[in-house]
Amino acid sequence: MADVKTGDLVVPGDPLCVIEELSPSYGTYESDGVVYAATAGGVVIDLKTRSIMVVSPEGEVKLPLPIKGDILIGEVVNVYDQRAEVSIVRRNDKTLFSPLIGEIYIANVTRRFVRSMHDVLGQTDIVRAMALNSHELPVRLTIVGPELGVIFAKCPKCGAPLSVTTYNNMICLKCETRVTREVARDYGLMFGLEPRQDLAPRRRAPPTHRPPRRTARSSESRRPPRRPAHTADRRDSRRARSPTRRSRSRRR
Repeated sequence: MADVKTGDLVVPGDPLCVIEELSPSYGTYESDGVVYAATAGGVVIDLKTRSIMVVSPEGEVKLPLPIKGDILIGEVVNVYDQRAEVSIVRRNDKTLFSPLIGEIYIANVTRRFVRSMHDVLGQTDIVRAMALNSHELPVRLTIVGPELGVIFAKCPKCGAPLSVTTYNNMICLKCETRVTREVARDYGLMFGLEPRQDLAPRRRAPPTHRPPRRTARSSESRRPPRRPAHTADRRDSRRARSPTRRSRSRRR
C-alpha cells in the first residue's frame, strides 16, 4: 500500500507512493513511477478512484499540476543553446499562486531549422505554450502552432517593447534594433501593441541576367588575330624555294 496515509502532512518533493498503487491527482505529480507531493498540505487517499491528492490545512483542494494539452503562459527566465526555462504563472487562463518551472527544447519551437534558441527566444519574453506531459516537473512545453509562441517581448538593448513587422521579424521603435522571435499570431494585442508592417525589412530584388552588349572592342576581340606581314612573307618564300611533289616525280 502507500507509504503515507490520509491526514499525513507533506511538503513539496516528498515521495507518497508508486504509480502501481495510486494515481496522482490534485497537488501531486509522478516521476519515474513514483508519486510525489507538489505542494505542502495534508494527504487524502481516495480508494474508490485509486488516487492520492494533497490538500491545504483548511481542506481546500490544491490546483493539480498541468496535464498534456494545457495552455500555459509564463516568462522566459533562462535561454541556452538547446533549451529555455520558463516560469509558468497561468494555466488555462487561471493564475497560479505558486509559479511552476517549464522547459522548451529546440525541437519543440518550430518546424523549420534553428541553430540556437537565442534566435527564436529571449530572456524576459512572455510566451504562450502547451504542455507535453502530465503531472511532472519540470513541465515540457511546445510553442509549435499559430496560436503559440512569444506574445510579448522587450528590446535586449534599451528594454522598450518590441513591435512585430512581418512574420517573426521584430523592431524596437526607440532604438531601431531588429531581432527575430518565434511569435504567436496575436502577438502584442493584449498589451496594446499593433503590428508595424510599414517598418518591415526591405528585400533585395533578385539580379536579372541580361545578355552582354556588343561593342566595337568586343567584336574586334572576337576576330582571329592577324598574322604579322613578315611571317607571311617568310612562309611564301619557303614555299617558292621548296619543289613540289609533282616536279620531283617528273625528274625521276
